[in-house]
Parts: sequence; C-alpha cells; structure tokens
Amino acid sequence: MGIPLTVDRTGRPATLRIRGVSLDRVPAVDQAQILTEVKLGHYSFTEIRCGAQPRRSEKGLSSSIMNRKDLLNALLVHHRELRTPQDVGWRGTTSGGPGRPRDRISAELFAKSLGVSKPYYLKIENGQQHPKAEELEQIAELLKMTWRARAALYRRALGCTPVLPAPPRPETTEPVLRQALLEPQASCLTDLAYNIRSHNDQFTALLPHAATGSSADPRPNLIRATLLRPQATQWADNSTEWAEELTAELAEAAALHPDNHELLELHEEVAADPVAGPVYADAHRYVYPDRDGKVVISHSFPELNTRQVILVSD
Repeated sequence: MGIPLTVDRTGRPATLRIRGVSLDRVPAVDQAQILTEVKLGHYSFTEIRCGAQPRRSEKGLSSSIMNRKDLLNALLVHHRELRTPQDVGWRGTTSGGPGRPRDRISAELFAKSLGVSKPYYLKIENGQQHPKAEELEQIAELLKMTWRARAALYRRALGCTPVLPAPPRPETTEPVLRQALLEPQASCLTDLAYNIRSHNDQFTALLPHAATGSSADPRPNLIRATLLRPQATQWADNSTEWAEELTAELAEAAALHPDNHELLELHEEVAADPVAGPVYADAHRYVYPDRDGKVVISHSFPELNTRQVILVSD
C-alpha cells in the first residue's frame, strides 16, 4: 500500500504499493479486504474496501490537541493568507477589513470565487458543513494547494483520503510525488500510533536508530525516533523541515484518532520537548509547501490499525 491514487474513474479508493513494504507483511491484515491488484512494473495498484468509520467522541480529547474542525480551519485560513485576489481571477484591488491587508483574499471574496454565499463557505471553513468532493476540488484549485495539502484538506473535511487520478506520465506530477514514484524511498508500516511494524532497506539506511530500536525504546516508534531521541537532531541535520513535516503529521493523527491513548502520549511527549515542542505548537499552520525533499507522505487504514509512512529525502 502507499500513495493513494486511482486506476479508473469509478471513484473507488486505490493505493500504490511501494516495493519493499507490503500489507502482506502485517499479520493483522484481513486479506479479504483486498479486492483487485494491477501490476505496473515494480509497483502495483491495489484497491481496498474501506467501510464507513464510526464517529468517535472527542470528550476525552486533551484540551491542547486541536480537533479536526480546527485543523481544517487553520489549513484553509492560512492558504487564503498566501493568495491574493488576483490569484483567483479578480482584477484591481479590494478594500481590506480591519486587521486584514488589502492584498489577501477575504472569506467573502473567496466565497464569490466559489460561487457560493459567504455564510455557506464559512460553514465549510469552520467544519460546520459537510462539503461535496467537487467543492473541495474547487477550493484546492483556487488556493493552488499542493497534492499533500489537498490530501490533508480531504482528511480534515471528510475524514478520508481523496481519490486522485493516476498521472498519465510521471513527469506531469509534482516533483516530490514523482520522486516517490520513480525512486526507492524510505518506507515503513506502523500502527496508527507510529509503532514500527516493518520497513524496507532504504528506511534502515536513512534511520538506522529507528529500525533497530534501543534499550530505552525496544519497540521502535517513528515519532520518537525522529523528534525525541538523541539521534534525531543529528539525523535531521539541524534542519526544521523534517520536524515541520512530522509534527504536522502527529497533530493531524491525534485529531483524527482522539481515542488512541498512545497518540495522546506521543502528543504530550512532543509538546513538552524543548526542541520539538515549539515546532509542534505551530504545526496547525503548516501548509504542505511544494518542495523536492524532506517530505512525509502518509496513508492510514484505520480499520486495519495500519499506516504507511514514506520519507522522501533530498
């Protein structure tokens, strides 16, 4: 399993299996879930039936964890802040409201660009309106979201991963997705709390301390290995890019799975860390920028308690 794509126009979810890591290596996988498989060279497209997931109560959610609606609002608001009215087809200047620069897109102007009323759009932005997939696509196009930001938009608005058309040619995709498709990348399978179950050789080469574990952490955990362990800073080469990616990953996972106690423990550990904590505090503002490397591509299967994480390095 891997990058969510589709092999046809039926709208059924499909994934791209990355070589070296397979669902077959996870004992908990119900093989009846796998419907069809289409091999393409080293890769294979696998359709998996993902039934509707029951809504989970957020009563036990830590007050410091943002919920899915808050993360959706942050993603849309900060993307709007990055665009001007001209980006969505408006000419001339617009008068900014109190505290808002003239060259940023207001909610009212963006709603007009979508062809909906301002109250209706604000309900979508605040997570109070269940949007249609077509509406999310239009929003993503107008805000010029990257593929990863678009996937985050779907997860936060609908609680699922988008079904995206498979690119006709690898060279037409975004650089980071093209790199993930054409070159072997560090990849691992974890449970929903990032406890590592299996990994490929590229993962071992990139993160040897995560692959082998330690006496302090005999059960390797991806988040602890990349953000909290003493080797994390050396591995990241003192760069904040990996930390930005991984803290955004954790913030969303905690919001989508508020009943997972292990994720809550990870949240508290990372929030209290003197190095990772400040980055994590700003994770809700992350907009998944377009860049070639130091990118995390993640896809989860809650019904299987399984997640695949691909670390696309430079």
